[in-house]
Amino acid sequence: MNVTFKDVAKLANVSTQTVSRVTNGSSNVAEETRIKVNAAIKELGYIPNKGAQILGRAKSNMIGVVTIDILLHGASLIANGIRKQARKLGFGTSLAVVSEHSLDKITAAIDELKSQRVEFIIMNIPLSKEESEILIERYVGIHFVFIDVPLDSRVNTVCGANYEGAKKAAELMISLQRKQFLVITGPHDSSAAEQRLKGWLDVLNEHPDVNVISQFEGDWQAGSGYLHTHHALTNGVHFDAVLVGSDQMALGVLRALNEFNLSVPQQVSVIGFDDTADSAYFSPPLTTIRQDFLLIGERSVLMALSMEEESDAEFKQESIVTEVIERKSTQAYQKNLSDKQQLRALLKQCEQLLD
Repeated sequence: MNVTFKDVAKLANVSTQTVSRVTNGSSNVAEETRIKVNAAIKELGYIPNKGAQILGRAKSNMIGVVTIDILLHGASLIANGIRKQARKLGFGTSLAVVSEHSLDKITAAIDELKSQRVEFIIMNIPLSKEESEILIERYVGIHFVFIDVPLDSRVNTVCGANYEGAKKAAELMISLQRKQFLVITGPHDSSAAEQRLKGWLDVLNEHPDVNVISQFEGDWQAGSGYLHTHHALTNGVHFDAVLVGSDQMALGVLRALNEFNLSVPQQVSVIGFDDTADSAYFSPPLTTIRQDFLLIGERSVLMALSMEEESDAEFKQESIVTEVIERKSTQAYQKNLSDKQQLRALLKQCEQLLD
């Protein structure tokens, strides 16, 4: 016997209209009620009538994107990869930018896309495991793919190999006999930033003669890299290597080092993460970890569209490979730097302290 809306409503002790709202992903349902209805659906094995749902609303040919600030290099390239792949497959894209980490603002963005009858949404915004799982429970009719969530999240994800890339960065620095590290991470709410930090520390902690002198949290942008490095140097912190969570922050690091007359890479080696289009033109050209943002965007579209045809309950995780790009901001440590060069750097630090 086919299970109907009425059967689900009776078991959950709610109206059929409430069941309809839950199965259509409406946000206008109390969380306790949503959980109760979904439990009844699971217990009865109810399968929503897709045909009836489509008849009740026109099917959109749009792919939704909820993203962080697209002025950030990675976010803009991922959005472009989504747009290009969507267009190739006959879909348009609808973009919703969320400027701060707030679940209310994120759900408002999803609701806006849902009002446009979007059924596929790519979430390029940092989310916790709990937040991502709440969203797929709340919006049953939406096919989500997440780009920045913890690896143990029970959701579909496409992301760069952040941990592996960070390990490569730290291993390169170790091979160059660097011992004293300044570390500048991305924001703490980003799983990508946390995975990069873990990759760095897992390598550095294997070497007892290596030290993390200072660790700072940046915001992906050049200003934070500059301010944290300037702060460390002003306070007399000595380091010979900087691991940076993004190339944009590394640009700020290079400026601060230059202002203190510290030569890169002789006195301090610097490595970024991302390989932005401009990184080869920094002064000096930046060693970095390349990740393919365009491919992340493209693969997220393909994963989202595949979800409509697959009933497999297993969540998919796809990791896009990263690689080391060596340029002139890194080199082997030279013990005998000229006295003149060291004296110039010390004098600059004294000037900064007197200002």
